[in-house]
Amino acid sequence: MLIVFILLVFFLYLPQLFKPNIPLLQAEDTTWLKEVEYQESKKEPTIQAIKEVQYFYFDPNTANTKQLQSLGLTPTNVQTILRYRNKGGQFRNAEDILKIWGIESVRAKALIPYIRIPAKKNRQPLYSGGYNPPYTPKIIPIIEINIATTSEWEALPGIGIVLAARIVKYRDKIGGFAEVDEIKNVYGIKDSLLNALRPFLLLKNPAKPSINHASEAILKKAGVPPSIAAAIVQFRNQYGFFESLNDLRKIVFIRDVEYELLLTLVTL
Repeated sequence: MLIVFILLVFFLYLPQLFKPNIPLLQAEDTTWLKEVEYQESKKEPTIQAIKEVQYFYFDPNTANTKQLQSLGLTPTNVQTILRYRNKGGQFRNAEDILKIWGIESVRAKALIPYIRIPAKKNRQPLYSGGYNPPYTPKIIPIIEINIATTSEWEALPGIGIVLAARIVKYRDKIGGFAEVDEIKNVYGIKDSLLNALRPFLLLKNPAKPSINHASEAILKKAGVPPSIAAAIVQFRNQYGFFESLNDLRKIVFIRDVEYELLLTLVTL
């Protein structure tokens, strides 16, 4: 027990016998503390500091230097806002204050509830260079669907170059539209698009339709009896174009009276 006690005392006092030789703290070793203090000073303001500002309603597009500074903005913040405005920049809504470089987010968020930007009537979009040209509404032309060119069709809303060419090609193939609703037969024309186009579509009474090109619908609209109109199209599809109006007599059920009527209604 005596030996154990002696060893215990020895180990307890052993560190005192071998103290490390640590040099005293020098001045240069504490410079990091000053750096920490500097970085702390750059941090965002505390909530308490934000609350101490006497806020009031303001327009960031018109507020002067004194007003901006009294809201807690630094001189640098104020100069940034003034330069932004002088270069043509505008605050369109309260949240735009968050985009100003250098303003702490806590400060900017505290200002947002107090920002009041008057609504401007008929505000035009801003263009580069600060010039805001007058707005000229697009005038949509009214076209005659049986004579309109591809370019005229393209001027209508919802009609591109491909669809315009497709309409003209289909119209030429059937010999013209007998009614506006026939445009729906063109691939790509939906009911919704046709309804939007109706105010700009005009269908005049066509001249005498051609028995070699007119569709059955156009022939009937011109006054040709439905059975004869169908027979004309069927004969044309089977034997080719008529060489003269006299070839209508080849349709066996056409009587002389009907033939004389057809001469006043159709052309070759």
